[in-house]
Amino acid sequence: MTQLSLIPATPEYHPLPGVWDEMWDADAGVRPHWTHLVRGLAGLGAREWSARGQRIARLLRENGVTYHVYDDPRGYTRTWELDPIPLVLDGHEWLAIQAGLEQRARLLDLVLRDLLGPRALIDRGLLPPELIWAHGGYQWPLLGGRPADRRQLVFYAADLARGPDGRVWVMADRAQAPSGVGYALENRAAMARTFPELLEDAGVAKLTHWLAAAQDTLYRLAPAGRDDPHVVVLTPGPANETYFEHAYLAARLGFSLAQGDDLTVRDGRVWLKAVAGLKPVDVILRRVDETWCDPLELRPDSRLGSAGLVEAARRGNVTLANPLGAGLLENPGLMPFLPALSQALLGEELKLPTAATWWCGQPKERDYVLANLHQLVLKPIQRGHLGQTVFGALLDRKQLAAWRERIQAQPHLWVGQQPLTLSTVPAAHGGRLQAHHMSLRAFLVSHGDGYATLPGGLTRVVRRPDQGDPLSGQSGALAKDTWVTPSPPRARAESLPGGRREAFADVRALLDKGDEILTSRAADNLFWAGRYLERAEVVARLLRTVLDGLWEEETTPGLAPVLHALMRAIGRAPGQCGCAEHPDLAACVRDLVTHDEGPGNLVHSVRALLACTYGTREYWSVAIWRLLDRIERDWGRRRHGRSPERTDLWLGRLIDALAGLAGLASETLPREAAFRFFDLGRRIERGLNLVTLLGQSLHARLDEEAERESLALLLQSADSLITYRRRFRAEPGLAGVLALLVWDHDCPRALAYQLRAAGHHLAELDPDRRRPRPRALLTEADNLLRLAQVGMPAQVHDAAGRARLADTLAEVARHLAEVSDGIGQAWFAHVQEPRSLRPVWRARASA
Repeated sequence: MTQLSLIPATPEYHPLPGVWDEMWDADAGVRPHWTHLVRGLAGLGAREWSARGQRIARLLRENGVTYHVYDDPRGYTRTWELDPIPLVLDGHEWLAIQAGLEQRARLLDLVLRDLLGPRALIDRGLLPPELIWAHGGYQWPLLGGRPADRRQLVFYAADLARGPDGRVWVMADRAQAPSGVGYALENRAAMARTFPELLEDAGVAKLTHWLAAAQDTLYRLAPAGRDDPHVVVLTPGPANETYFEHAYLAARLGFSLAQGDDLTVRDGRVWLKAVAGLKPVDVILRRVDETWCDPLELRPDSRLGSAGLVEAARRGNVTLANPLGAGLLENPGLMPFLPALSQALLGEELKLPTAATWWCGQPKERDYVLANLHQLVLKPIQRGHLGQTVFGALLDRKQLAAWRERIQAQPHLWVGQQPLTLSTVPAAHGGRLQAHHMSLRAFLVSHGDGYATLPGGLTRVVRRPDQGDPLSGQSGALAKDTWVTPSPPRARAESLPGGRREAFADVRALLDKGDEILTSRAADNLFWAGRYLERAEVVARLLRTVLDGLWEEETTPGLAPVLHALMRAIGRAPGQCGCAEHPDLAACVRDLVTHDEGPGNLVHSVRALLACTYGTREYWSVAIWRLLDRIERDWGRRRHGRSPERTDLWLGRLIDALAGLAGLASETLPREAAFRFFDLGRRIERGLNLVTLLGQSLHARLDEEAERESLALLLQSADSLITYRRRFRAEPGLAGVLALLVWDHDCPRALAYQLRAAGHHLAELDPDRRRPRPRALLTEADNLLRLAQVGMPAQVHDAAGRARLADTLAEVARHLAEVSDGIGQAWFAHVQEPRSLRPVWRARASA
């Protein structure tokens, strides 16, 4: 037991016996490179320590840093979890590790070039053919077509672990689409804002230089003659566990984020489906496993890739990083052959040892695995192909016999690996400091004449050290920032490619580069984010208005029909949910807030809004993510309060957050296509909702006092009551309400304003009038309003006049619905997910 406690007012730290501890030396105490951190953390008071831990969690949550554990009920909204105590590595030791990693990357690159090309290593007997041909990454469509003199392994990651003797071992190679670097960068950002003084004083190596090298490399990968290359990050989509990282890298590096359906291949060239037309793609940063990248030549059931992508890469018209076929290098059966390959290809001893591995395709090695299966780790040669890793120590006698039969049936598909007792590192657990087993994923990128290594990497520790949890992201492992101190010397970074350097040298050239490239899928999500935002806000305002009206009814008994009319405006007519009596109306409001998930209702609208914003996360600022986080956290608490007062309070918080979201989006999104589609969705939805509300008022048959209260509630739900009173200095009247909410072009809540704003956005999106139908429909709708304005004051007290105006507004609503459909057909027709407009039509049908 040590006498050290990093967390104030907690018991001492207990390293595990017989295990290497990264911080504590049993003979000398705290290791020298940990001393600065230990002193800094130990000097924090208990309250300060707690506050900083909460700050880390809040920063990750507000920044929308998520990792999707598929069995977790939180789904894709599960926040990334970071332990506040980093792993500290000695800078001099790191130089040796870095040299070994870069040597290994060079070696694996040569192996990949050979296996996808001449296959001389197989001919020379350095690699057995069964080991390669049986792997799913070895497919005939992926062979050949690559320049033999050009490096193929662009990104590489290695999972490292330290054994009881202090040596660092490579446990696995990652070359398919190595993930984790985005999380490592976010870990550092959170720690830099939480412990800035410790990072600065310790001289921790910075990570941004590696990111700049990666960006430079990707630009240089473009085929010859592409002066201003277009790079795309290919993602499986929001359901993928690391989707946050895909969006983060796209935004951080300035690349387009695309899914397979966003790409098309024509005449051997890859194009991005953008709202402004097809845009050529020169480089793809691939985050989709290779077998899913092309349904034409690889997996025909894949919906994650793009048909023809293999042919485009084969012709040299697009470069993929990593190239298709790089998954071959993740074959653990290669590990026992690497020392000989290093001698044959590099003339060097392998600097970093590999975990002892036996490929069962060789008789002697197979017999050893079968005899020692109870103490080995069994792995398939292709990750996820024949099942997951099996730990022999956890199998009973019957299970061991079954696995031995399976290995003997197809021995070349399996490897046995010696388990390693992983080193431990201190981590906060249950308010105490405990020793957690850990591993480190290191990241490299091809750059210049060699490879650039990220200083440190992504450290993961088991969540519950006393329960034998596996060490993987899907098991809920905790993350740690990784500090290399003192910072090792860094080679001088190379400059950007000439084309990029010239583009960034002239500010005027930057301003003239034009709008961003917006994919049709992103435009669709932005458009519907605007619609769902507006829909959620108007429903929340209506429900809150109904609650206010219930309290007002004590002094104005005739309000009951008005309140039921407001409920009909959101599709909940009396009798649909037992709202015939006054007390049940409050219960209906609470049910709509907490349970009812029908299309167009509040629960559905908020969830759809969160899904649309998550699918376009690269467009939203940190401030917007904080508001979205607030909405999501409040959403989880909405069921706790069943009283009208608690419901009213929750609705008020939601309305404030939604209004803040709309305001921040207007202030932070540049006036480019992304903003225009988002605001276009808001304007169309607001116009449709206004028509529904106004139609209810025009059809109502109320006495003078009830109509006045009804119009006041209508203005309140439209957030225009103060404006009305300031402008007209009178109690609400129908003529004034119609003037303000229908024909006032300067009122942001008016129907005429929505038509004009939507028309302006369409004019900017389609300056050449290649998609004339939506604009023509808006013009017709505006003309209908102008004609209806003639003689309006004389008609408001006449039943026939009200009916004609209601019919006109219904016609305007039909035009707006057609505009929405026309926008979808013109700009994002390839997106097939249907969106529900049922509440608008249902409300109009019941009016």
